[in-house]
Amino acid sequence: MNHPRVPVRLLAHESLPGIAEALGNMDGWLLRDGAHRLVTRHEGTITVGRVGTDPSRVLADRAVWADPAPDDPSPYCSPLPDGGLAISTRQAVTVHEPDGTVRWEHRHRDWQQSPEAAGACTPDPAGRVLLATMAGPVGPDGLSAGDICRALDLATGEVLSEHVLPTFSATYAFQQFPDARSEVLLTASMGQDGARCLLVTYAAGGLGVRAAGTAEEPYVGLSADGVLVSQDVGGGYLCRTQDGADDVIVEARNVLPDEWVFVGYTPGFVDDNRILVVAAEEQWAEEGIHLLLDARTLEPVAELDYPQAPGVAAVPLGDGTWLTPDQETVQRWTTT
Repeated sequence: MNHPRVPVRLLAHESLPGIAEALGNMDGWLLRDGAHRLVTRHEGTITVGRVGTDPSRVLADRAVWADPAPDDPSPYCSPLPDGGLAISTRQAVTVHEPDGTVRWEHRHRDWQQSPEAAGACTPDPAGRVLLATMAGPVGPDGLSAGDICRALDLATGEVLSEHVLPTFSATYAFQQFPDARSEVLLTASMGQDGARCLLVTYAAGGLGVRAAGTAEEPYVGLSADGVLVSQDVGGGYLCRTQDGADDVIVEARNVLPDEWVFVGYTPGFVDDNRILVVAAEEQWAEEGIHLLLDARTLEPVAELDYPQAPGVAAVPLGDGTWLTPDQETVQRWTTT
C-alpha cells in the first residue's frame, strides 16, 4: 500500500486482565453516559473501566462485581448512570447495585431453538429506563413475530413499553452516541439472515424504533454528529451512513492489497476527520495494518507506524487517541 507512514506515540498503558478476550465480545467496548467503557470478565469477576479524558491515563476509574454466571458465554453487561450494573442473559435481565446486591430481576422467554441468539441492554441517555432486547412471544402458529425491545423502569424493573423488532433470533448490541442524543443504536446480527442497524428512542409515548439509514452491518462506529461507519462481517467493505446524505462505500479490493480484508470489528472515529480501521490478509490474522481513513470519503490517507507489529484490535476514542490491547495490558496512542 502506497500510503504515508505516520509514527505513533504511546501515551499511557494499564493492566486490565481479560481485555484481549473482551474486545471480541459485543459488550467489551461500550459508549455509555458520554464515556467509553471497557468491560472484562476474568477469574469470576466483571470489571468495568471508564476511559479517562486525560490522555496521559487509560482508565479514570474501575468498578468490580462478582460474575453471577462465570460459565455462561451469553451475558451482556452495561454500566448504569448511578454506578450499578445491568446484565442481560438469554432468560433474564438483572440490575445490580454498586455493592453487588440485586435491585431487581426481569425474567423473559428464552430463544429455545436459537442457541446463537443473545440479548443486550442499555440505559437510555436520559437515565430513566433500561432498554433490553429479548425473545418475543410465540403466536398461535408456533412462530414468533419477532424479538422485542422493552423499556424497564430502572428503579423497579416495571415494564413501561414494548416494541416488536423487525429482527428475530439475533445477537444484539447497544451503543450510545458520543453526544448522548436521545436515540441509541441497536445492532442485530441474524447469521445467514443478515444484520440490521436500528435507532431506538424512549419517550412519553413509548418506544420508537426506526432503521439507521441503510446501515446493515453489526460492527459500527459512531461520530458525534450522527454519522455511522459500518464494517462488513466478512471484511469486504466499509460503509458511511448519514441521514440526508448519500452512502459512501469503499470495497477492500479497491484500497487494500489483493485478497486482504478489513478485520478487528471496531471501526471508529479517531476524531471528526479521521477513521481508524484494521486490515489483514485474513479474518483470523493475529497481526494487521492500522489505517487512517478520511472520515467523509473513507479513502485511506495514512498507515500507522508502531514500534512493533500491532494486533487486529483498535478502539478509537474520538479525541485524537485510540486504545489497543497487548496481552493483559491496554495501551493508549496518538499520532506524533
